[in-house]
Amino acid sequence: MRTEDKVMNIGKLQAKQEKLKSLHCPSPQSSLFDSQGTSLKTQHNKESAIRCAQPLFIDVSTELLRRGQCVRFRAPGLSMHPTIKEGETITVIPISSFDIKRGDILLYLVGKKVIAHRVVGIEKKKSDSSNQPSKFSSRLFLLRGDASPIHDEPVEAQQILGKVVSVERNGRSINLCSRKAKIFHLAYKCASHIKKGIVRIFLKQRLFVGDS
Repeated sequence: MRTEDKVMNIGKLQAKQEKLKSLHCPSPQSSLFDSQGTSLKTQHNKESAIRCAQPLFIDVSTELLRRGQCVRFRAPGLSMHPTIKEGETITVIPISSFDIKRGDILLYLVGKKVIAHRVVGIEKKKSDSSNQPSKFSSRLFLLRGDASPIHDEPVEAQQILGKVVSVERNGRSINLCSRKAKIFHLAYKCASHIKKGIVRIFLKQRLFVGDS
């Protein structure tokens, strides 16, 4: 890329960040946002920042991640509970699709919104082009929220924005890539399966008693 092109791209990014600021939405690199691009620092800021356009927030965040910078924002929703609770601040870093492993929590783009869910499976995608040196041109990623019973639609590499590496809780940062965090997730998953099994057994017993 020519020097002139680099300067132009940097100028465009700065212009977008300035537009966020003009909408009462500071840069996602240094402030807290929900997936709507809304600042959540105070109730006043939240109300005055409703005008912030989500596509603009996603555009700036994507550009920052592609430049190797991390992005921090508040994650809405309960789909990743208890790993990530509603309103907690998460940190996202850039990641290559070739470095993604099962268990990673990815931030990806679908439609006009971003979602942070866990990788539960990786599939190889067959190439339709005979020019490819391999019969597999890329990979598909199967993701699911920790609190969700169903998988998301398969995610392609170009949809992935970054990897969630930490969450802030009670004034401290929790490393989601640590061994402790992975053990906690496995324990929660096992406990959830056991609970569902007990509920199924209880329901079967109720049905059996009712039939008799």
